[in-house]
Order: sequence, then structure tokens, then C-alpha cells
Amino acid sequence: MLRSISRPGKADNEDAAGAREGALWVIDGATPLGGEAQVDGRSPAAWLSSTADAFLAGAPWAGEPLRAVVRRLIDHLRIEGRRAGLGPGAFPTATLSLARLSGRELELCLLGDSPVVLRRPGAAPVVFGDPQFDGVEEALLREIGAELDRGTDPVEAYGRARARSRERRARRNTAAGLWVLADVPAAAEHAFVASVPVPAGTELVVMSDGFARALCPFGLVADEDALLDEIAAGRDADLLDRLRAAEHADPACVRHPRFTRSDDATMLYARL
Repeated sequence: MLRSISRPGKADNEDAAGAREGALWVIDGATPLGGEAQVDGRSPAAWLSSTADAFLAGAPWAGEPLRAVVRRLIDHLRIEGRRAGLGPGAFPTATLSLARLSGRELELCLLGDSPVVLRRPGAAPVVFGDPQFDGVEEALLREIGAELDRGTDPVEAYGRARARSRERRARRNTAAGLWVLADVPAAAEHAFVASVPVPAGTELVVMSDGFARALCPFGLVADEDALLDEIAAGRDADLLDRLRAAEHADPACVRHPRFTRSDDATMLYARL
């Protein structure tokens, strides 16, 4: 059983999601900060996500470790990016969450902050994420929230936050920053890789952080258990409608601090 949903929150959907026999993935392109030139008529992040999605859908990988698959993916992105005129200093970035079934084991390869939730029959859900991103965005949003609580104008507070975001992005895929999906092959060595047993009936959700907003900061579902229940019951579109309504009710991002009013929201659900 497989369910999927992807809904843009901005002009250009920078998410991509795909599946093939025994595998699924979500790619979440980093929101442009402004001034980026389009690539083949799309934002650079949308180009990156769609190019990576096409590679994962068609690349042979039988018996190949997922980390090696990601290494080949990055090589492919680098080559295609150079053909499209994207140099090393201007390459877009994205997060990648890739899951592949191998017998009774589920292999995970995570690069970035797109979470994976696993629920085995009769057990509480387990959330997997890339450890290098643990608490990073939460800390940044707490800083913004503290400024807003002190009465700082939201435009001023978020303006400073965007400036800090540019500085952080300049350090990505270096020893001084976080490792993400782009054109640097060494990033594959920093991906979080795990293999976990999955009995029959195990449920799996791979989602972008835009979809995860239903949990935090908006609290539209109580926890991961409730989130899986909504999706399994076919109420994911309704949940996204509620999320969009909550985002639009807070256009200045004051009640619920976040870096964009609405974000692309993508989810893949499977019952194994």
C-alpha cells in the first residue's frame, strides 16, 4: 500500500517524491533566498529536486549500498549542473530521505532535515532524522520568537534571520557547516545511514519539513501516532488543507515562527 501527496506552498514546488519497487524517497529543495537565476525555466532548487528524482527512479542499484547510490547521485547532479551553467559557488541544495527495503530490513539514508517515521505493529512510532540537523532550526526559531516577544518588528527580525541563513548556506558542505545534497561528493560520507528490522504491517512515512509542520509548530495532530493515523485513514489532504489555513491565518509568522509563510508539503506513506 502506497499513498503520496505533494502540494506547493510557493510559486515553484521545490519538493520531489518518488517510488520504485521496494524503495521511496523525498527530496526537499532549499527555499531560494532571492536573486537566483532560473535553470531550465525553474528555480534552481526545483531543478535540483526533479533531476535527483529522475536519477533515483531510473538508476540501477541492486546490491549497491545506499551511501554509494547517493555518491553516484551527487556525481550526476554535479555533471548535469555544470551543463546547465551552475558553478560550485551557485549550486542549489536540498535534503534527501531515501528508504529501501532489503528482505526484512529497511535501509535508510538521510541527508538533511526531512524526517522519516516508522511504526511497527503494536509499537510506538520511531522518528529518524539526520543527527547533524538535530535542534538546529528549532534554536534559530527560538531566537526569532524571543525577538518577537520583545516587540521587535517581524520584518526586522526575519530580515536578520535571512542574513544569517545566507551565511550558513555559504558554509554548507564544508567542515564548518552542515552537509546536504548538492554537488559535493564528500557529502555522501556524512549522510546518516541505518538498517532497521521491519515486520509485516510496518508503516512508513517519509516527508518534507513543510509537511512536518502539521506536527510542529502548528500542532494539528498530537504526535507521530496521530499523524500516521490521519494518513492511513486517507485524511492527508484534509490535514494539508488545515495546515494551509493555519499558515494563512498567521501571515507574518508571529504566532508560529517559521522561515516561510507556506512551505512545499510532500509526503509518501507505505504499509510494508
